Amino acid sequence: MRNKLLRICAIIIFSGAVSYPCLSIVYEQVPGLGSPEITEIAKNVLAVTGLYHSAESGFTVNAGIIFTDQSVVFIDSGMSIASGEFLWQVAEKRLKGDEDIYLILTHNHSDHVFGMQAIKKRGAKVIAHKITGMWFRRMPGEQYKKFLADRDGWPPEKADSVYGNVVLTEPDEMIDQDTVLTIEGEEIHVLVTPGHVPSELSVYYPRSKTLFAGDTIYEGSELTTRFGGLVEWKLWITQLERLNKLEISTIVPGHGKLCAKEEIDRNINYLRKRIEKRDKSNE
Repeated sequence: MRNKLLRICAIIIFSGAVSYPCLSIVYEQVPGLGSPEITEIAKNVLAVTGLYHSAESGFTVNAGIIFTDQSVVFIDSGMSIASGEFLWQVAEKRLKGDEDIYLILTHNHSDHVFGMQAIKKRGAKVIAHKITGMWFRRMPGEQYKKFLADRDGWPPEKADSVYGNVVLTEPDEMIDQDTVLTIEGEEIHVLVTPGHVPSELSVYYPRSKTLFAGDTIYEGSELTTRFGGLVEWKLWITQLERLNKLEISTIVPGHGKLCAKEEIDRNINYLRKRIEKRDKSNE
């Protein structure tokens, strides 16, 4: 293995080209990490893009970190233990050591949850949809990892090397309706936004007007609609229209680049065309 220099450029996007100095850290390039980049989109709000995804071909995973005076909140944990460890190491540099730790999982898919244990073992309270909790009971980490390996034709050794020792345990708090976390007077809105899958959550931080959208919003690419049909796609549009009413400066999608609120309209139009095409095929 070789050491790779990762330049972490903390920038505020969509705010008049304001930028912060670049930081440099060295990490060991390991399978399952990808080429992550960190963007400080507002004070104490980080977006982590470019994390590993097994689809490769430039397709990557995103996550987020919010710092308050006495807490740190992670949004998603990546598709591998290496990704989860990276997220923790990024946050740890700003921590005093006595903070409360939270991890919000936007849904149950592997590319957002496989790094969970890397953060959970540090004492994180895990928050997710009730359906995510049901999924973890049905498909514990090693079983889920084997499912993906069999699907993709990977030998067990490759799955172990890339994904790591995946452990998925029942979340500490499971929700099925919009929930407001109040942390030291700071509100973090956990919104139930089904459509991509029934367990989908989005996280809105009013202070910075940041939306961590999970797979409710895709940036610049086709939406993954294969987990549902007409009913789910129409519900998805309803949720997007609801998010469109929020005051948003930056969207951190589950995949792709950071984007502005206009991306919501593109997602809505994509789904409407998908519905129209399906309706015509049923005539």
